[in-house]
Amino acid sequence: MQTDMHTRTIAILAVDGENYEVDGCYEGKQRKASWYNVVKTSDRNVHVDHLDSFPSHEQIRKLLN
Repeated sequence: MQTDMHTRTIAILAVDGENYEVDGCYEGKQRKASWYNVVKTSDRNVHVDHLDSFPSHEQIRKLLN
């Protein structure tokens, strides 16, 4: 059985002068994201993949350093 996956932008966070898009990844018709990805908006590179919870500004700082 195949489950449909879709991604939706939830927020754009400004952290230390850079903007990061937080995408929620959803399975099927779930209303809560299964995981989150953090993408740097200036170069569209994924910097963090498969976070279990929505990241705070401080978490993004720690993950990127």
